[in-house]
Amino acid sequence: MSQRNGAGKSDQVIDFNSKREERLQEKRRKTERIFFKHLLGIYCVTGNSEMQQVEFVDVSEEGCSFQVPFTDNVAGPKEKENIPVRIYFSQDTYLPILVTVQNSAQSIVEGRRYIRYGCSIDTKTATYDAYKQFVKFLHMYAEQAHRDNGKVTFFYL
Repeated sequence: MSQRNGAGKSDQVIDFNSKREERLQEKRRKTERIFFKHLLGIYCVTGNSEMQQVEFVDVSEEGCSFQVPFTDNVAGPKEKENIPVRIYFSQDTYLPILVTVQNSAQSIVEGRRYIRYGCSIDTKTATYDAYKQFVKFLHMYAEQAHRDNGKVTFFYL
């Protein structure tokens, strides 16, 4: 939508809602990456019943994406369906989910090669409801979280 001003120029109308949504999405992605890299341990079980650490890139109620470093001897899960993924919240407790690989692609992040997998989540497992609530928590936390800048002020909502 545009308007004409007195000089015959056309001005763009800014949609503040879409700009706000873009900023919230970027904040959500950054907050989720902190969880994924620093607070959670995430592993998939490969074909030989070995666990391989993976890094979540994104999560949603319907799916997730993760990446693994690309090396000659390790290239991610061998199977495409019913891949067990463990989300560790402590050293000895985890939430198991089952994923099915929908797509994969090579990528380079900060000069390092990865294979990124896009997966759907099996919604019929007993742990799916807990996973869904975890995703909801991440989204809500990302919207409400504040960066600690060292000040001791507190405000009430």
